[in-house]
Amino acid sequence: MPRTNKQPDNDRIPSSQVSATQAEKAHSSMDRGEQEKKLHDLVQFLLIMDQKKLPIKKLDINKQVLKEHSKALPVMMKLAEEKLRKIFGIELVSLEDKQKGTYILVNTLDTDVDEQLESDPNLTLTPVDWSDENHAKTGLLMVVLSAIFMNGEVMVDSQLYHMLRKLKVDQDVTHPVFGDVKKQLTVEFVRQGYLEYTRQPNTDPPVFEFRWGFRAKKEITKRNCLDFVSQLYEKNPEEWVSQYQVVVEEEGEEEESSAS
Repeated sequence: MPRTNKQPDNDRIPSSQVSATQAEKAHSSMDRGEQEKKLHDLVQFLLIMDQKKLPIKKLDINKQVLKEHSKALPVMMKLAEEKLRKIFGIELVSLEDKQKGTYILVNTLDTDVDEQLESDPNLTLTPVDWSDENHAKTGLLMVVLSAIFMNGEVMVDSQLYHMLRKLKVDQDVTHPVFGDVKKQLTVEFVRQGYLEYTRQPNTDPPVFEFRWGFRAKKEITKRNCLDFVSQLYEKNPEEWVSQYQVVVEEEGEEEESSAS
C-alpha cells in the first residue's frame, strides 16, 4: 500500500469491556517470559494477518494467540501497538460501526525515512518489503482511488473501466500482472477494504458504483491523490479548483482534530 504520512484518526485501541484493572491483573499473572512470548506471538499474528489485508478480529486474537489470557487483551494490544509503531512504522487502528471489534494495520512511514528518523530519533523503522507485483497493484489502486476522488468521490463501473482501458488495462482481458482485472477491483480490493462496490438501486441492467473503502480512508489522503493526478497532467494542484477545496477542508479538519 502507498506509504503516506497520513496519521490515523484518534481511534486506535478502544476501551474494552474488561476494566483496566482486570486487564493489568491478567497481564501480571503471567511470568515475564510468558509475557514476552505472548507479545511476540501477537505482533507476528497481526503482521501475518495483515498480509491478507483483512480486518483482524478481536475474537481471532483471543482464540489463536492469547487463549486463556484473553482478559489481558487491552494491555497486550497496547504493547503490540507500541512495538509495531517503533519497529515497523505501522499504526494499529481499531475500526468502528460495522467493523467494530476489529483492527487494521496502517503503514504510516514517510517516503523520506531519513526525515522521519530525524524528527523522532527513538524510531527504529524496518520498512516492510514489497514485491514487484505488489508495487504494480499499488499503482493500479492509486490510479483507481485518484480517479474516484477526482470524479466527486464516486464513480460508476462503466466510467472506471473506460478510463482504465485508456491505460491499456481492460477488465475483459487477463492482465500479465493483475490477472483478472475486474476481480482485482470488485473482489480483492473490496475484500481488503480499499474499495466499496455497490449496486445502484433500481437499475436494469445493473449499474455499480465504486467508492473509497475504510482502509483507503485510513491510509491515503485526498492530498496524495490530487498531487498524484497533478503530476500526471503536469498541472498545479490549485488548478483543480473543486478538488483542491476539498483537500484544504480535509487538512483543516485534521489540524483541528489533532489540536483538540
